[in-house]
Order: sequence, then C-alpha cells, then structure tokens
Amino acid sequence: MKRKIYFLALFFLSYSAAIAQISPDLTGRLQNTLDSICTKYKVKGASAALLLPNVGTWTGTFGISKPGVPISPQMALGMGSNTKTYIAALLLKLQEKGLLDLDDSIGKWIQGYPNINTSASIRQCLNHTSGNKEYLNASFNDSLLLNPPKIWTMEEVLSTVGAPNFAPGASWGYSNTNFIVAGIIIEKVAKMSFANAMSVYVLEPNNWNSTFFFGEPNPAPIPSQWTMNLTGTSLVEMNTYPINIINQLFSAAGPAGAMMVTAEENVQFWYKLIKGDLLSKASLQEMTSTVRLNNSVSYGLGIFRYNREINNRTIYCHGGTFIGFINENAVDTLSGVTISVLTNQDSLDNDFLLSVVIPALHKHVLNAPPTGIDDFNNNASFKLFPNPANDFVNIDYPLANANDVCQIIDINGRIVKQQFLVQTKLNLTDLNNGVYFLQIFKHNGNAVLTQKLVVAH
Repeated sequence: MKRKIYFLALFFLSYSAAIAQISPDLTGRLQNTLDSICTKYKVKGASAALLLPNVGTWTGTFGISKPGVPISPQMALGMGSNTKTYIAALLLKLQEKGLLDLDDSIGKWIQGYPNINTSASIRQCLNHTSGNKEYLNASFNDSLLLNPPKIWTMEEVLSTVGAPNFAPGASWGYSNTNFIVAGIIIEKVAKMSFANAMSVYVLEPNNWNSTFFFGEPNPAPIPSQWTMNLTGTSLVEMNTYPINIINQLFSAAGPAGAMMVTAEENVQFWYKLIKGDLLSKASLQEMTSTVRLNNSVSYGLGIFRYNREINNRTIYCHGGTFIGFINENAVDTLSGVTISVLTNQDSLDNDFLLSVVIPALHKHVLNAPPTGIDDFNNNASFKLFPNPANDFVNIDYPLANANDVCQIIDINGRIVKQQFLVQTKLNLTDLNNGVYFLQIFKHNGNAVLTQKLVVAH
C-alpha cells in the first residue's frame, strides 16, 4: 500500500506539467474580454493575470507603455495602496519571528510626533482604527508640486500630520499615515530598511524577483505612466516631467503605496496569501479578522473583504491608485480563483476595475471547464455509468491497466478525487452535486481521456 501511495505521488508530479495549463479556448476568451473592455473605455495600457488553482495562470496585456512600445507581461506597474497588503503580511511575518506583537503600542517603537497617538496599537494602524489623520491632504500635495523636488523620509512625512481624527478604536478611517508608521516600526524591529525587510521575509522566499519598491534597482522594466492627477484636465505621459519629481512622489508614498509588481507575481502573492501558503494559519486568521464598514464591506489588516461582490462570490481584495497607476486584485473565496489587473494611467477608477474588468474575466471561469485537456468529448474509449451518478459511478474501460490513474476535477480546476484504476467503481458520496470531469491517465503517459460526469445525489 505504501508503495502505491509513493508511486501515485510520483505519477502526479510527473504529469503536473501536462495537467497545469489553461485551455487555449479560455485564454482566448480572457484576452478578447480584456481587449474589448479596454478598447471601449479607452484604457491606455493594462496588464492582467488570472490564476486557476491546480490548473495554471493566464497573463494578458493591452495597449501601450508609450507610442510604439506595447505593454508586456514582464513590465512592473505601480500597485499603489495594494502595498498595504504586502506591508501587513510583512508585519505578521515579523510577529511570527517573535520580533514584535501587533498589539504593541505605537509608543513602544515611535516617539516624538505630537499628533501621532502613541497609545494606538500596530494592529489598529493596519486596520485603520488608530485615528491617525491622513497626511495626503491638499496642503501636503501642494507642497509636493510647488516646492523644489526632494526625497521625503518617513519621519518627515509624519512631522506634517495633523491632530488625530478620533481616539484609537473609536471608529474607522482609512489613512495612509498608518502605513508610514508601520514602515518606521518595521525598520526599528528588523534593523534594516522596510524595502530590504520585504525582500528578506516575503519576496525572496517566494522567488518574486519582479516585485520591488520604486527607487530600488529595477529587476523589471517599468512602463511609462500616464497621469491626469497632475494636470487636472488631460492625460499626459509622465516622462514629460523631470525624473526628480517622479522620485519625490514615490518617496512620499513609501510603505503606504510605492511598490511595483508584475501582474503574474501579484496574482501569485494574493493566491498564496489567502490559500495560507504565505503566512501561518494563525497569522492569516488575524489578517482576515475584519472591522465591519457596512453590510457588504469589512476591513482586516491591510485587506478588504467584500460579501457577494464578484458574480455573487465573496472576495478578499485591495486595490491602489497612484500617480500614473491604478490597479485592483481579488480572490474568490469559494474557488480560489485569483485576478490582478494593473494599468498605467490614473484617470481610471478603482470601481471600474473591480466592478467591470475583474467580474468579466471571472465570469469566463464560471461558465467553462478551465483545463488544457483538448478532448472533452463523448467519443473517448471509456464509459461512465450511471451518469448522472448518485453515490457511485462505474468506469467501463477495457484497456485499463493497474497503473492507470483517474482523477475527478471540478469546474474550477480543482482535483477533488484521484486513485488508481485498480478499482473501477468510484465512491462519490463526498462530492457535492454538480458537473465534474473524470480524466484517465495511461501509465505510459501517452493518452489523456476525459468524460463529463454529473453528480446528483
């Protein structure tokens, strides 16, 4: 028995490359959807990724970096406030290492800022219940544009903050200031820059080599940014602005919004985060313990939860807006399907990405089996009976070999059952009603056969 379990593990490892792919039909429909929406809404450039658990990842792009240069999947775009989700994950990692406690008061780590309430906890910063006033106000924004460009430190940013909006824990108020505070604490605890700490504890262990803070050596090309926020009237390429102004803007964002990422690495981050592969079970539970904002939206530690938001599915998400960039990201809590969409213009709206683009991409996954197997037909040389099946299904396959393997996948690409064909009667009592696909893999790997299976208890 142990030998067969061992062989089965090796078998599925050896066939993972064959299984883990998205069908050409589905990738074509995803790309067509991205193209049509971006064309209709005059999007300058976009980079998107959709991850199907146990199947694969689709990446698609639309539009240009600048005239004559198309957006490519290898380009890293600004993630804006999606940075906050990464920072929260980093602080939870530091807590796992015993370097801090999220219930530590700010005052344990930071002193000398009269308008920062030192009795608030790190946790209250991460879920925006600290009361810290937003530093990105009209006065600060004017100082960025009217004064000679400079590189801002986090300490300088905190020195501009006004009096708190409310006592810690008394209310909820989204504030970028909270994550400037978090960045300073990270540096004191980790004894390195927050950018280096992010690399050491989050990025490098996952081989995310195209995710970085702006201003670091660029491991990935950055597309041109198109901004209306700086002009107020028309969309212009930010290359027309001196680089020191762009550097100034990113330095002022820091740990609240200055990270860059490719769509593919961002979708991997979100999938691993919510699946539980990035943080411990306890840490993920802390991160997703939310403060209720209204009937459908709540906020955890650097993360939103929307109830029945995308095609009636509940999602975890966070987007971001920055000068020249806007993005949204979502994880379907039922299927694990994860989507990231980043654009290189700030004249769009986060709601447009979350309510139009992401649901349109997600809908294709609900309507079609997402595997790369190209022979979903009724002519394969085996039969299933009864089909629809109740608690059991029989496989009539005269050419069966003891080392052949069968598996059942659901319409979201998840493997829900697998076994050797020594037994040709499969127990289905642990499966929910619905449509599945049963696949047979020959022991020599030369054939992959597939039949649709309907379970109706």
